[in-house]
Amino acid sequence: MTFAKYNKDITISTRTDSETSGDVSVTWSTPVVVRAKVTQIDGSRYLREEELIDRKVFKIECWDNNYDNDIRIGFGDYTLYPVRPITKNPNGSFLNECLIYAATK
Repeated sequence: MTFAKYNKDITISTRTDSETSGDVSVTWSTPVVVRAKVTQIDGSRYLREEELIDRKVFKIECWDNNYDNDIRIGFGDYTLYPVRPITKNPNGSFLNECLIYAATK
């Protein structure tokens, strides 16, 4: 594998929910810059037709930092959210590569 495969910068923030006196608040961590390969794909495999209106779907390959599914991804002008569980990249050269399918809201 060549490291040129990961030729885009994305940012990843993780979500934390906290409850105080019955009120739930959501906070996002400071975005971390990650190098990734980002490809826009046909979203019909991952979303129902009525959910695709005005949404863009991306396939993202990057190094895994044990991300859970409560993340948001910044890519250019887009804010993306996972539409499938994050998995290890089966075609990756290293064990710590992950695969994320994410879409705009």
